[in-house]
Amino acid sequence: MACLSDDTLIAYNEGSLTAIEAAQARDHMLLCPDCRRSAAAFRALDMILATPTLHTPPPRLIPQVMARLFPALPRYTSIVAAIAASLVFLITWIYVYFDFSSSSLIQALQLTADNTSGWLVNVIKAISTVYNAAQAAFKAGNALLNMLFPGRLGTAVIAGAVLAFSGLLAFLLSDRRHKKERAVKS
Repeated sequence: MACLSDDTLIAYNEGSLTAIEAAQARDHMLLCPDCRRSAAAFRALDMILATPTLHTPPPRLIPQVMARLFPALPRYTSIVAAIAASLVFLITWIYVYFDFSSSSLIQALQLTADNTSGWLVNVIKAISTVYNAAQAAFKAGNALLNMLFPGRLGTAVIAGAVLAFSGLLAFLLSDRRHKKERAVKS
């Protein structure tokens, strides 16, 4: 009789053969020392795989794995964000310092804006538009609160609430973007 295949020996050790096939395999292994050794090797392998030994990773490997699992934000994005925040702060300070409600700075920039500061005029116009819209929204909110409550709350409270809401919205959008980036990387 021909020796048993590895698949048959594995199935015999797992107990997945039919009763007749198992009896034939057992009888063959009684007569064939090679198949008996192969079956014993498969049983030993099953026992080793059932109880794996845990090894401590080398210390130089741990930072690499942690960097893969928890990647830090790229440094250049933090720098770009700081520069953008500084520019927004600077332009807002310029806006507050100069009286944009009369558009004197915008008019002065338009007079001197040959081709060099045209983009600056557009940025300042956009900030001016956003500022005027926000100021109108604050005034409307203040009027609504004055109608609802007898005391005067002022536009500063509304501005703080809108600022807090916009900060929360920015955080949520940033968190969503980071989750998408993590999902793409994994």
